[in-house]
Amino acid sequence: MSIEFREHHTSGHPFQLEVRRSGILIGHVRRNVAGVYQYLRGEFNELVFEFQDQDLDALKKKIEQAEGVRR
Repeated sequence: MSIEFREHHTSGHPFQLEVRRSGILIGHVRRNVAGVYQYLRGEFNELVFEFQDQDLDALKKKIEQAEGVRR
């Protein structure tokens, strides 16, 4: 099962990636007003982030490692 990151544009969030495992939406990555990327687990989670990092690639690696453990 691989983790996939897809760009997803919304009016409320100028930068957002959908995080999908085997095609199923499992969370989102957003950039906050300070420019920090945050991973919000779950399809409807709008408030609580699980990981954050200033480097998008580093955050993606954290997500892949964490989601790999939860298979």
